[in-house]
Amino acid sequence: MSEHSPSPEPRWRTYPDAGFPLSDPSAASSGKLPVPAADAWPAKTPPANPALPGYSLDDPFTLAAGVNTLRKDGLWTVPPYLRLEGDVGTIRIDFQRAQAAAYLIDVEIIGGAGSITLIMPAGWAVNSDRLRGFSSHRSAVAASPAAGSPLLALHGHLGLGSLRIRHPKRRDKRRLARQLRLEQERLR
Repeated sequence: MSEHSPSPEPRWRTYPDAGFPLSDPSAASSGKLPVPAADAWPAKTPPANPALPGYSLDDPFTLAAGVNTLRKDGLWTVPPYLRLEGDVGTIRIDFQRAQAAAYLIDVEIIGGAGSITLIMPAGWAVNSDRLRGFSSHRSAVAASPAAGSPLLALHGHLGLGSLRIRHPKRRDKRRLARQLRLEQERLR
């Protein structure tokens, strides 16, 4: 059923303040976090090259740590589909300067025994209700995005690993200021 199909009564509830239909219309009345239907979110911008990884559910952008430490920060475009494989390593993703290619970003977590840290800018939100695993995860980030900001929908299995979702700390802000200063020096 689509939002535009003729119907005597609209049966969709909408995502708060966004006007998008929900995937589960009963979620709003049951006290669960309402999750917008995947096809309800408008694309922010079409990908420059849809053949790139991350722009198809069949070919997500994969970050795999193995036994190493993997960092992703700086200027980058977050594709609509991510897969994070922690194994026994560490993954640290800083979204402070990232641009989201879509309003809804599907993130599959394959934990292992490693640790995953997501650093989220103000306004961005994370829904981690669909994660399973033996370990717990901590989130200091809102579950509902600010207007015009993306929502990361996490699902998958943490295994024995850990997941921390937080806003930038003072050292993250210092690291960002240093990156910006170095980039400005390179441009001179």
